[in-house]
Amino acid sequence: MTDTPNHQVGDFACLRVVSLTEIGTFFDWGQPKDLFLPFGEQTRELRVGQWVVVHIHLDKSGRPCASMKLDRHLEKEDALVTKFTAGQKVTLLIVDQTDLGWKAIVDGKRWGLLFKNEVFQNLAYGDEVQGQIKAVRPDGKLDLSLGPAPVGHKAVQGEIGPRILAMLKESGGFLPLTDKTEPDEIYDLFGVSKKKFKIALSGLYKLRQITIGDDGIRLAEKAP
Repeated sequence: MTDTPNHQVGDFACLRVVSLTEIGTFFDWGQPKDLFLPFGEQTRELRVGQWVVVHIHLDKSGRPCASMKLDRHLEKEDALVTKFTAGQKVTLLIVDQTDLGWKAIVDGKRWGLLFKNEVFQNLAYGDEVQGQIKAVRPDGKLDLSLGPAPVGHKAVQGEIGPRILAMLKESGGFLPLTDKTEPDEIYDLFGVSKKKFKIALSGLYKLRQITIGDDGIRLAEKAP
């Protein structure tokens, strides 16, 4: 993060601290005057040069200011009023890492979650990335994805199945891949999540193109 684009009132943005004063903190936000963060809107101690995710809004006097209290500026989780739908392309601002994965602000409107076992690229606080809505839960929570939106079992099998068969043939008909194989290893081999890999395996098995054993997978004798 070396360049600061011009941000506007209403944006969520990751901004660089340029000065600490007796009245509050100031950020570079790509405008002629630095953006002010009052102490009352600050949630932790800051230092010059630090990058911080804030919301830009107007104070009671109509002047632009920043807030680190992000929740109050986001929509409440409610499935009945959400405008998001599964498969929708969105912009994600990465804000926090939890035990489950990465917490992100979706299109500047609502929280969502990228599950860590489905993220195969390096992410960092303040990154802005493109993603998709994987699912809208009954309680309104958003599950997110960085990869293609779910397209159904048959499409997954058609996309990945031929690659599995080709790699099996190149490897003499056997690959030591089991339920215990790490997701990262599967992604390195096929570029997909472990879940999609297992869906494709199931399809190949039902077509009798492979056999699945405790030590790995094999080409079936009658596989083309």
